[in-house]
Amino acid sequence: MKFGVKTYDSEEFLDFFVDKCDFFEVQAIRGKDYSFLKKYSKKIVLHCEHSGFGFNLADPSKREENIEAVNFAKDLADKIGVKTIVIHPGDLVNENCSRENSLAFLKEFCDERFCIENMPGLSSFNNCPQLCFSPKEIKRFMDETGLGFCFDINHAVEYAVENEFDYWEFLHQFEDLNPRHYHLGGQKINEKITHLSFSESDLNLNKVFEIIQDTAEITLEVRIDKENVFDDLKAVGRIQ
Repeated sequence: MKFGVKTYDSEEFLDFFVDKCDFFEVQAIRGKDYSFLKKYSKKIVLHCEHSGFGFNLADPSKREENIEAVNFAKDLADKIGVKTIVIHPGDLVNENCSRENSLAFLKEFCDERFCIENMPGLSSFNNCPQLCFSPKEIKRFMDETGLGFCFDINHAVEYAVENEFDYWEFLHQFEDLNPRHYHLGGQKINEKITHLSFSESDLNLNKVFEIIQDTAEITLEVRIDKENVFDDLKAVGRIQ
């Protein structure tokens, strides 16, 4: 397995971890200067803007904003040779939002570099229902768009716990879809808190690693201060 660290736009953060992780994941935020990424020889994964930035593929009123965000990520990927861009499928914030809007947009504007991320079911930004919370729906999106799948393990656990079924079996169902990329962080399962350091977590990492493929490339979505991320890399065995 390979493990990466994630930042929004911090060059200093990535400089610190350049020899401590296997790859970087960077949030592609419009208006930010990412020219510093060209200096790294390390693999880079991009994450398109999400609903916290006003992005929502399901909402037709956001079409121009969505196009700008996706094109920004694509242009940045072209400049630095990125082959994987993670994207959220959208939130149902009003009656005009739909699965069909999201699918149509993905087919029109997203290329083979994009991976659709599974979501926890309710948005932490607007508390609205989300698309792609189940393996069945992720498979439908993959089949209809031809895009890949980013398996967010914490989102899957969160959805299973909220709906009171076995999350280990749920993880197996997602894994059967052959994810291209992975997200993993610390999690207080019953309290439904994610993006924690592994030292704060009660998720059994050893059991997670028994489920996912040995060749998995996993972005650590944890607390983003350097000291905690360093300890998290030690917790997963990337740093001895």
